[in-house]
Amino acid sequence: MGSPTELSEAELKRRQAHSLWLTGHTLRSEKDAIQFVKTVGIALRYNATPSLPLAAMYRAAGETRRAIELTNRLLATGEAIETNVIADRLVLVHRSLAAPVLALRQRRRATLSSTADRVLGLIQTDGHASAGDVRRFLEVQGTRRPDAADLALTELQRDLLIDRGPSSLPKKGIAYMSPEGYPYRIFETTHPDVVRAARKLSGPAATSILIDTYLRSAVFVTERKLSSMFKLLFSDAEMKVAIDELIASKRLAKHGRVVCAAPLG
Repeated sequence: MGSPTELSEAELKRRQAHSLWLTGHTLRSEKDAIQFVKTVGIALRYNATPSLPLAAMYRAAGETRRAIELTNRLLATGEAIETNVIADRLVLVHRSLAAPVLALRQRRRATLSSTADRVLGLIQTDGHASAGDVRRFLEVQGTRRPDAADLALTELQRDLLIDRGPSSLPKKGIAYMSPEGYPYRIFETTHPDVVRAARKLSGPAATSILIDTYLRSAVFVTERKLSSMFKLLFSDAEMKVAIDELIASKRLAKHGRVVCAAPLG
């Protein structure tokens, strides 16, 4: 058993890559995908990014079509929820982490833009809407992307007021080019259990759960990167309090500005 000061940077990164399913894993089935998202907690919906210590569905699946098919199943069963509130990327969050993420974001929501408010009303009225539906509603078809529809949907998804559901896939051609597009749904209606669970969590409890769960799979991270990735969910001061409490309970360890799961062996 060794500490980060005793392990080489290469060894730490090797352990992290394996734990995040970035090497040595290939998802083959829905069962595999469920185990993957449950284990890592948070995964990039698309491909891995060198600057982000996060699992990635495309890397874990090993093939684009398979990754999209498995993601669709995760969204359809509710095992994963898609959001863009972490690391400025589209990520899949396991249902066990959805309540802490929602609880934290609810405390930091700002007033919606007028366009996002109108789009939210459309989705509430119709029950769901694709990006194409929103473009027609806003009359911005054919305008330069990202257009007003893109920006409004991004804003709503970042606040977890909506989420994106599964889409049918064409039998041929590019997997993500579905005829009707991905349906955006009202989060509270689609995930009432998550909303109920979020109401029971305090900010400090939600912050601790999120950091602890993330590091169980990420192995280690610098405080700076942790702050950057989760800046829309908690402040640096809240992060430091949670880290100190997790260290006191021997859930985490800290060496300089590196925070790691404990024990790291």
